[in-house]
Amino acid sequence: VNTMVLNFRGNALSQLGKFADALTDYQEASEIFTRDRQLRMASLSHANEGLALFGSGRRSEGMSTMQGLSRRDPGLADPHVALAAEYWSIGDVVRAEEQWRFSCEQTEEGCTQYKDLDWVENIRRWPASLVGDLGAFLQRKAPSAAGIAGR
Repeated sequence: VNTMVLNFRGNALSQLGKFADALTDYQEASEIFTRDRQLRMASLSHANEGLALFGSGRRSEGMSTMQGLSRRDPGLADPHVALAAEYWSIGDVVRAEEQWRFSCEQTEEGCTQYKDLDWVENIRRWPASLVGDLGAFLQRKAPSAAGIAGR
């Protein structure tokens, strides 16, 4: 199976809101990329896995995936920005700011594109819930007490 096809199909499935199906494709692509020692591509697929977990409502697993990826491939911005959004949504302002600062100052991509929520949602294909959390972070809107309690 072609790993790029798996990623593209995963992206299409994510756009349709079929995150569980997308997750399977991203996991398979990540495993193949890792086996073939294409480590940056494996990291990108792994980031997509994390996003699909968030989209599936499996936020703690998404968080764990992004935390591990941020340690294994710290130069990749996606996990740091996703963690900033998630930390913000649960009221952990210090960690949110740390992850955002890291993404801006110490990743290859930086944080500039992530300030454009249209790009995040439609090009990077983040799930709507995480885009909303990122938007709240960027606007420094306090997370709702109901949102914090429900996570």
